[in-house]
Amino acid sequence: MLSVGAYCPRMRISQILVSRLVVATVLTCAGVLLVRSVHGQDAAPAATADANKPLRVAVIGASASAGFGCVHRERRDDGEYAASFRLIDMVRLACPELSLVTSDLSSGFFFMAPVRNGEKAAARAREFKPDCVVALDFLFWYCYGDDAPEGGRLKDEAERLAKLELGLKQLEAFEVPVLVGDLPDMSPAVGKMLSAAQMPSAETLRKANARFVEWAAGRSNIRVVPLARMQRQLMEENALDIGGARLEPAKDAPLLQRDALHPAPLGMAGLACAVAVEIKEAVSAADRSKAAADDCAPEPVETFARARGELKPSRRAVPAAPAKDVPVKN
Repeated sequence: MLSVGAYCPRMRISQILVSRLVVATVLTCAGVLLVRSVHGQDAAPAATADANKPLRVAVIGASASAGFGCVHRERRDDGEYAASFRLIDMVRLACPELSLVTSDLSSGFFFMAPVRNGEKAAARAREFKPDCVVALDFLFWYCYGDDAPEGGRLKDEAERLAKLELGLKQLEAFEVPVLVGDLPDMSPAVGKMLSAAQMPSAETLRKANARFVEWAAGRSNIRVVPLARMQRQLMEENALDIGGARLEPAKDAPLLQRDALHPAPLGMAGLACAVAVEIKEAVSAADRSKAAADDCAPEPVETFARARGELKPSRRAVPAAPAKDVPVKN
């Protein structure tokens, strides 16, 4: 998958603490599950569906949605440029025609207590009264991790399936369209940003996804983003087919970060396009801003190009002093 999740203290915690990205996450995301963060404007809930009003989108999930490590840097003639991207940032770039008011409740710290944090995030999202909910990696830590459903250490694989049921129950409370990913096989990240204890067995993943398919099939408001299929293709082909376009990495733009768990900016652009397509369909179904939705044509390469346009100077390069001729001694 273009992945998901952050990490446990039982993981490679030293990698996390030394990262400037975590510092940024602490400053911007600490307490995000306790305080509603509304981007764009803090509008009052709409009393009635109005085709001229922006679509209200709530984001709940873990570190992929929160943009952990999703930073693009470029060296240009006048210095270094950089920008970081959360999922909803890239969704806006994927479909700038859509007018969105968003409440981003995703967090890089979701993994620390997924059941409690998921419950709080879902409750805050319901208070926002969204027209659509993006829960791309919401279920990831309800299956991964080494924590039991009631807290404490996981005792067996059956507890992973019991924990998953708690995550599904949180999503059932929404009546509006919910965009949610299934469970990818992130075993390549074991030994990097996942510990062996946090990785479900292959059989558990199979059962979890079978249960997810059964659950989603009975709910017309659930829109599935196939993260498991996307991850398989990524591992087998190092590419993604999204919306009829094939997305391949470039020399300085991989699809995954080195941790083999989180999306790099180009990969995030691909994920955002998959999400934007689902949001577009939700807009059309609700007859909200339908003309804008018709004009929206998410495309990963174009989205990434727009993201590059968002880069800001991060460190100005000091011009090198002119080379001086050095006399050669005979």
